[in-house]
Amino acid sequence: MSASTEGVGRRGWVLLAGIVVLVGMLGAAVALWVASGERRSDNVANFARAPVGCDTTLDFEATGTFVLYVETTGEFDQLAGECDADRRYDRNPDDLPELTLTLLDPDGQPLDFDDADPDAYDVDGFVGTAAQSVEIQTPGDHVLAVAPAAGDPFAVALGRSPDQGVALLRWGAGAAAIAGLVFGGLLLVLGSRRNPAPAVTAAPWSPEGQAWPASPPGFPAPPPTTGATGPPGPPPAVMPSPTTPDAGPNTPAVGDSEGQQRPPWAPPPPT
Repeated sequence: MSASTEGVGRRGWVLLAGIVVLVGMLGAAVALWVASGERRSDNVANFARAPVGCDTTLDFEATGTFVLYVETTGEFDQLAGECDADRRYDRNPDDLPELTLTLLDPDGQPLDFDDADPDAYDVDGFVGTAAQSVEIQTPGDHVLAVAPAAGDPFAVALGRSPDQGVALLRWGAGAAAIAGLVFGGLLLVLGSRRNPAPAVTAAPWSPEGQAWPASPPGFPAPPPTTGATGPPGPPPAVMPSPTTPDAGPNTPAVGDSEGQQRPPWAPPPPT
């Protein structure tokens, strides 16, 4: 496998990992956010409820601070004992009654109520507003009595805050979304980058087996030449051939042994 093919395969795996991380973390964020809404609904649905004009036994399995809500809209699953109250109630939430409550601990001792922090809920057909709070110090059966009040019926719901555990789930959803965008986006960026092409180093020029370049690289080749190195001039003069001096008609011609004429500046023939 070549280096380029290996690089493409690695980038593909990084891109795939980025997509998986991004989609997975965003999916987890959505799931946590939905779970936070369901958690709020479950908290309200699990409140203990006491109808007006009845004594209701409440079994506290844990201690701590509990809030009593005036629930103007809602419904009882069932009414225990001989309580004569409507299972469904719907009262104007702006018309809150004045509560008269009594809560007895397992020993029959009344507990004191405190003002509650402002809080309200409107979830799955239940509408309530925080009215008072109470500190439960001993687990077990407690008896809550709600005195009748003028106006439409209502109920008293008792429990923790409707938002208990909701903030944690929503923080988790936000953290998952941010982590998915950061890490998934980083992997996508890394997978999209191309490897730089390797630098090609030019081999040094060697005269062996190569002609000297006629012109620098990038320039057009010069026209062919005829061998002249300068501008044309007049044709060269023809010099006369040297002749031998006239030795007279009786002077024998100088030549070699074979009778060929030799110029006077030629070396003497061999003897």
